[in-house]
Order: sequence, then C-alpha cells, then structure tokens
Amino acid sequence: MDGVGRTISVDEIADLVVEKLMESGALADLGSANLEAIEGEAILGIDRITREVVSKLLGKQARLIEPPSHCPRCGGKVDGKPPQARSLQSRRGTVHFKTEVVHCEACRLDFFPSVPNPRL
Repeated sequence: MDGVGRTISVDEIADLVVEKLMESGALADLGSANLEAIEGEAILGIDRITREVVSKLLGKQARLIEPPSHCPRCGGKVDGKPPQARSLQSRRGTVHFKTEVVHCEACRLDFFPSVPNPRL
C-alpha cells in the first residue's frame, strides 16, 4: 500500500524499476541492448530491491521480538545494549539491519533476540 492506503500494483512497481534502471544509465543504450543485457540489468535491479525489502522486514521483525531478561545460556541476568547493525547473507546477497542486543556478563557473551535459537 502507498501512503494513502492504496494498493500498488505489480505493474506500477515494474514501471518504477524500469524508470530507475533508465535513470541509472544501466541501460543507456537500450535501443541496441540484447535480451541478455536487459535481463541481466533487470535481475540486478530486482536483487537490490529484494535485499532492501528483506533488510526492512528483518528490522521490523527485530523490533517485534521482546529481548530476554535472562541469559539463554546460563539463566543469569542480562543487560541491554544499544541496537547493533547486523549483516546476513541471503540468496540475493548481503542484507543489513539493526537489532537489539543483550549481554550476559557471566558468560561474557552478546545475544541477539532476533536469532531464535542461538547455538550454545
């Protein structure tokens, strides 16, 4: 949905991607570009969009998860730390997002509540 509550169609999204690809100069010579070049630039553009969407969703997900009050390893008290930037490797490339962090002084470990089952 856009800012007014109207659903944006796939066709409108495609038009935006085409517009941005043309503005970027990625297909500056569109008149003589072959299918492989056009498809390659489209895939690169969509992959960038996919990484950005995944990053935004991971950030939203991280904000929904309640940080633990006790260490998942030893059960001791944890202290909150400022949110940290994280990077994960997706099928479409590296995605970046911010997530809460808690620290257990006893274990001397940081835990990210957005990681459901940390390896202990």
